[in-house]
Amino acid sequence: MKFSSLAAASILLLASPLLPAQQLKLEGLRNPVWTSSDNLRDPSILKVKDGYHIFYSRFLGTNSGSADNWSIATAFTRDFVHYENDRDISPKGFASPGDLITWHGKMILPYQSYPKHPSRLCYSTTEDFQTWSEPVFFLAEANQLAWNTYRRVIDPTFVVQGDTLHCFFVGSSDAVNADGKKMRCNLLGHAITKDPNLEKWEILTKNAPLIGTSKEAPDGVENIMILRTGDHWTMIYSEGLAAQHLAYATSKDLENWKLEGPLEVHRQSWMARKYGAPFVWQEDGRWMMILMGENAKGRTTFGLLTSPDGKKWTPLPE
Repeated sequence: MKFSSLAAASILLLASPLLPAQQLKLEGLRNPVWTSSDNLRDPSILKVKDGYHIFYSRFLGTNSGSADNWSIATAFTRDFVHYENDRDISPKGFASPGDLITWHGKMILPYQSYPKHPSRLCYSTTEDFQTWSEPVFFLAEANQLAWNTYRRVIDPTFVVQGDTLHCFFVGSSDAVNADGKKMRCNLLGHAITKDPNLEKWEILTKNAPLIGTSKEAPDGVENIMILRTGDHWTMIYSEGLAAQHLAYATSKDLENWKLEGPLEVHRQSWMARKYGAPFVWQEDGRWMMILMGENAKGRTTFGLLTSPDGKKWTPLPE
């Protein structure tokens, strides 16, 4: 099982009378494992005994600037071949679901408003995975951080650590590249709360982002996910925007992070143009990753990768 912010939700669900746990059969699976008439983006997984709840951004058509083309969606799969009950769970104008967690007895899924400016963080709650609450906005003060000059906040990730809830998020500012051209860069922020209602937060990155720009990523980072791995935490994320790739970092306390560098991923045709928004979990003695890929025609789909150690990743065959 995965040791991460999903742990509490997984324990709650595994206590219910579901079918016996089954092992995912990778033999015969081919990438991309899920292709739709819609564009599939930003996957998040909750593993339960009889399969996987998938949460994702549904993007319709080609006009990314229209709020009517974006929504949070969910489906259920037992085998990454058949997908059941695929449907929207948010109004139009929302995207980028993070980890589903259990917090003070409530199952909570964080996401963001999008693309209307300014993007804001929000969440919905559920008791049965069928009915979801309307979006509840939170952590509005993150939009006003001095380093977040675009005044927008995206890509929330929740991590539960004892009686503390961590929220990692992305803000944006302008930077100048090596050619002297101004460009947008994405920067990682971090806040914590003990409030059952998620109303009172302490922002730990008031003066500077947790992860900013670098030589490898002059335009910053986005779409992070975090899981517990042994005696430390591992963060896997999309590094860079124009030349996006995966990278990882490690931490003992969720506050101080060591950047470990890029993760190499062999390109396949379903991700020929771009890939990112990783979501990682552990099962059956191996690491699993679901990844968003964009092909040469601009279509986004989902593929699976495996790893023995979280560092060397192999996509399933095409």
